[in-house]
Amino acid sequence: MPRLLAVFLVCAALPAGAAARGRLEAAAGKVDITPDLAAEKTYLAGFGAAGKRPEGVHDPLYARLLVLRRDGKTVALAGLDLIGFYHNDVLDLRRRAGYDAPGRYLFVASTHEHSGPDTLGLWGPFPGVSGVNQRYRSRIKRAVAAELKALEGRLRPVDAAGGRGVLDPRGLCRDLRDPQAIDANIAVLRLSGRDGKAVATVVNWACHPETLWRENRFVSADYPGALCARVEEQTGGACLFFNGMIGGLLSPDSRAATFDEAKRIGTAVADAALALPIRGGGNGLAWRSKRVLVPLENPLYRVFLPTLVFGHDLLDAQGRPLPRRRAWTLALRQFLFGLAPADQPWIESEVAIVDAGPARLLGMPAEPFPELAVGGYDGRYAFGRPLVAPGHPDPPDLGRAPKGPYLRDLVRAPVPMLVGLANDELGYLVPEYDFKTSGRLFSRRPGHHEEVKTAGPSATKILLDAAAGLLRAE
Repeated sequence: MPRLLAVFLVCAALPAGAAARGRLEAAAGKVDITPDLAAEKTYLAGFGAAGKRPEGVHDPLYARLLVLRRDGKTVALAGLDLIGFYHNDVLDLRRRAGYDAPGRYLFVASTHEHSGPDTLGLWGPFPGVSGVNQRYRSRIKRAVAAELKALEGRLRPVDAAGGRGVLDPRGLCRDLRDPQAIDANIAVLRLSGRDGKAVATVVNWACHPETLWRENRFVSADYPGALCARVEEQTGGACLFFNGMIGGLLSPDSRAATFDEAKRIGTAVADAALALPIRGGGNGLAWRSKRVLVPLENPLYRVFLPTLVFGHDLLDAQGRPLPRRRAWTLALRQFLFGLAPADQPWIESEVAIVDAGPARLLGMPAEPFPELAVGGYDGRYAFGRPLVAPGHPDPPDLGRAPKGPYLRDLVRAPVPMLVGLANDELGYLVPEYDFKTSGRLFSRRPGHHEEVKTAGPSATKILLDAAAGLLRAE
């Protein structure tokens, strides 16, 4: 009895928060980031060389947030219903929310939905003219930063569990570019309070949110909105959706470009996630990230540098800042003469890993092709389709395809999550062997649309090497 009394007195004398030391704590919430169409001039992003004005809002866009803390370390996860969020915006958001300090990290990923506002400067009223509304962009960051700070005051002890599986993509997602390779993995991280009630569910699956296609004129979160709504309805907790390796091009396998189809796909994926066998796996919390320099080799991006430079600071090959006015001179030189490799600008991006309970999130700052994650050059992930369509005008040379290991081979965790568009958006990561579009301005080849929407051919190896280095640095 004296020993029990002593323990009680010691615990009672601990400072606030010390009783939770060694425990994982969490809090989750969301903020509405739907553009105000009456006050914020908006261009819908995602299709073609220019944007279009929306006629209304079908369903809201959200920033879904999860804050985790353990032993004085704090990690926040943010899932944004946006086409993308550049690295400079992520850095600014970290500063606003206080996540630029030691022991704190903010991981931001966009769903890449194609019925929301231009946040990348690629879909304005005319090709080459930005459609970004700076007032709206600032409002997003203010709202997210304020909610992240508020969530830190609502942290409570949680237990972490998770599950993984394979979801047959037929009727849900298809590959629009050969070779047919779909990363059909689905994973869930579930955080529950000590009362057993759900605090948050994180879902990871791969497919472009473009069910509504280019004819749509209404703001919508597409299938991720329906997915999160279903999970929240069924669990009573918050839901974050992190898209996966969607390049290549993973697109909804829909019957029609309708809101009903977006809801059907989102609901089906949510139900599959909720049906996964869930197991506990520890309550750890850790992260590591790596700064990566990427050359901007794409001639189209170089020509439009004055429009795009808000998202990244221009650097030389050694990572030294270039004056902002260089965006104009480099763009003009590219348009008139082209740029020599020694003169090309570089930008900074980031690869990151977050470990939360049994889950490991690998964040890639782009849209990696699914075959970079799973391989599948033998047809094992074609799901009933020919590996290469008969009569393909410019087929991939599969004899030159990489042998592995692939990204999923390297993410060793009970619940692996490969997250695209994380902390940046650099466009597609095309496998080097199949990068066929030349460096000429406006150059195109049949079946190789993705090469004109990427930083360039070197980005793939640079980012894959950075990810492999982080994954091997245990």
